[in-house]
Amino acid sequence: MDLVVSHAFKQFPSSAGPKKILKDISFRVTAGEVVCLLGPNGSGKTTLLKTIATLLSPDGGEVLLDGKSVHSDTLRTRRLLGFASSEEHSFYGRLTVWGNLRFYAQLHALSPARWKARYDELKNVLDLPAPETPFRQLSAGQKQKLLLARAVLHDPPVLILDEPSQHLDPAFLARFRTLATEEWGERRKKIVLISTHHLEDALKISDRWLVISEGRLRFDGSVSAVKRADPAFAVDSFFQKLTAPEEGGPRAD
Repeated sequence: MDLVVSHAFKQFPSSAGPKKILKDISFRVTAGEVVCLLGPNGSGKTTLLKTIATLLSPDGGEVLLDGKSVHSDTLRTRRLLGFASSEEHSFYGRLTVWGNLRFYAQLHALSPARWKARYDELKNVLDLPAPETPFRQLSAGQKQKLLLARAVLHDPPVLILDEPSQHLDPAFLARFRTLATEEWGERRKKIVLISTHHLEDALKISDRWLVISEGRLRFDGSVSAVKRADPAFAVDSFFQKLTAPEEGGPRAD
C-alpha cells in the first residue's frame, strides 16, 4: 500500500481574494515508512493533513491511497486511515473515556469482542485514564492520549497524526516514539505521517522529512544523507534555510 499526493493545490477565500494555501505539493509514502512533516506555523501542514484525511477537498491535484482517490469514496478511506489532531473537539464532554471510545468503535463496526480486545490493548499501550472518567475532567495530556487511541482503534494501515506529541509528558513521549517507529512502522508496516514543530523529536521519530513553507514542498528526503554530505550539518540552520520566506510571498495558513 502507498499514499500518493499528486500536485495538491488548496486555496481559501479571503477579503483580498483567493488565498493559496497548498501550492502544487507532490510526494509518496509507502507501507512501513514513518515520515515527519515539518514547517513553520502557517506553512500549510494542517491543511495538507486534513486534505489527506478527507476533512478538506483539494482545489487541484489528487490524493491516492492504494491507487484510489481518497475523496472518491470517503467511507473506504476512513476505514483505512486513522487521523488525530490536537485541535479537534469531537469528543463528548459528558461521556466517559470508555463511552467515547466505544462510540467510535461502533462507528467502525467493531464487534463487541473486537472492541473489548482493542480497548484492553490500548489501555495499557497508551496509558489511558480510568475508563469511568468523563472526558471533560481529563488533562490536556490525557485528552491527547485519547485522540491517539481513537486514531488507532480500528487498526488502520495508515496513520495521519497532526502534532501528536503536544501535551505529552517526557516519559510517555519516549513511549510514543517507540510506538511510531518500531510498532506501527517497522512491525506493522503502517504508513505513518506525523507533523511536528520539534526538530529533535523529528530526528528521533523519522529519518525522512517533508518540509513545507508557504504552501510549497521545500525538502523531501533522508536527513542522514544530508548529514553525510555536510560535515557541518546543524539541524536548526538546515531547517531555517529550507523555510526562509520567499521574497514578496505571503505565508500560507
